[in-house]
Amino acid sequence: MHGARLHGFALLVAAGDAGRARQAAAEALEAGAAQAARLRHPERAAAWLRRHTLLTLRRGRLGKGLSEAVRQAALAELGVGMGAYRALGQLSLEQRAAVVASAIEGLAPIDLETIMGAPADRSRRLATDGLRRYLAAMAPTLPVGLAPAGPLARRIRAAADLALGVQDGASG
Repeated sequence: MHGARLHGFALLVAAGDAGRARQAAAEALEAGAAQAARLRHPERAAAWLRRHTLLTLRRGRLGKGLSEAVRQAALAELGVGMGAYRALGQLSLEQRAAVVASAIEGLAPIDLETIMGAPADRSRRLATDGLRRYLAAMAPTLPVGLAPAGPLARRIRAAADLALGVQDGASG
């Protein structure tokens, strides 16, 4: 039930390191199976699995020996273009996890706290700071006055607008 989405989360957070993403997601799913009775609620299970995945990704060195082209190609399968790939690369591992969980996957704030292993204010700050950095990194790649147009960019822009209190899609 959680496999494909968890792998997508891991691949984005791992910045295209498909091998590490696969390993982290597989370890989380295996550990989650042992916790099945405790993780009955799908959203709480999703958060728990992402937390386990994030902890596994923190332990290893991401991208070791991988070219940018290989990493970008892995993310292209998720619809991530070169600009978004580079913008995600500007974020820390924790910021990527917070942005992916909140802005892309739309998980609830309580789930973000679980994933980040941090209180609400710190988790929210990681997501908000990550969104700002992402948007700042994307800005130079766009013609003046245009917003990113891909599905990932639209989700991140909408989440950033919400987090920053922007009304009616007007950005500041």
